[in-house]
Formats: sequence, C-alpha cells, structure tokens
Amino acid sequence: MRGTQFHRMKWLLDFLKGKWLGHPLHPILVHVPMAMWPGALIFDLLSRWNTGGNAMVRLSFYAIAFGLAAALLAVPTGLLDWSGIKKEKPAWKIGLYHMALNLLVALLFAINLALRWPTFREATDVNRTQLLLSAIGTALLIGSAYLGGMMTYTYGISVARMSKKKWRKIAAAGGANLPPE
Repeated sequence: MRGTQFHRMKWLLDFLKGKWLGHPLHPILVHVPMAMWPGALIFDLLSRWNTGGNAMVRLSFYAIAFGLAAALLAVPTGLLDWSGIKKEKPAWKIGLYHMALNLLVALLFAINLALRWPTFREATDVNRTQLLLSAIGTALLIGSAYLGGMMTYTYGISVARMSKKKWRKIAAAGGANLPPE
C-alpha cells in the first residue's frame, strides 16, 4: 500500500513540476491571470467611459473569475518550484515576496469578484471601488511578475534542470568553446 501511495504522490509531483512537458508548468499557468486581470481593468475602464455597457461589466466579471480559477492551478506549481530553492539563495526571498504579492493580488480580485456578484448581470458600469481594486490588483500583479521574471532570468530558477557538468558535456559535444572550470 505504501508503495502505491508513493508512486501516486511522485506522479502528482512530477505532473505539477511539468516533467511530462519537459519544462516547468508554472510559467504556462501564470500567463492566464496575467492576461485576464489586466484585461478586466481595461473592460472596467471602458464601462466607466460608457463604452459597451453591460457587455464590458460581464467581460470584466468573467475575466476576474477565469483569472482566479487559473491562479488556483498556478499556486501548487509555483509552490513546488519555490520549494526547490535553497533558503540561503537570494531567489528564495524573492520567491517569498513574489508569492506574498500574488496572494494579495488574488485576494483583491476575489473581493472584487464578490462585490460584483449581485449586479454584474444588469450593471452598465463598474463602481469606483471595483475599478480601484482592479487597478491596484493589476499594478501589484505587474510588480509580482517582475519578481517572477527576476527569479527566472537573473537567478535561473527552473531553467537549468541539469547539473552544470551535464550542460558542459552537451555544449562540448556540440562543439562549443567552453571556458575553463
């Protein structure tokens, strides 16, 4: 029984890490809220400018909802990626800030969605509170995305899944001019 549970857990972890894709799953999933929530802000602005009426209110509502659903899928994949970073590395702390900001952003958009729920079917524009929540949430999301990019592009988190030695062998086999170790 324990062996079966272990294999199920390993399968789930491998799935969430994106091993079946050959690269991490988290970066794929985070693009959905990164598109939906700023999109909701645009729809909110259009509704405030009396463009599109209830269609813009509904589009914004559904964009927020879809972004929240995708964020729920992105959380476990991000946690797994972050758990693989050694605590003494600078990327670990950046990842902590990235996660905290994302949690705050998701909370703001969840509150925003709840405030819209009673009226989204008939409202022709969003109120100032809803617009403000979209704007603050989007600004914080952009800041968090910057931190996520820093983790990837500055510190190589989830980029090099092989050891330096393996990368050097591959480069040497390809005829690369390698610097001495």
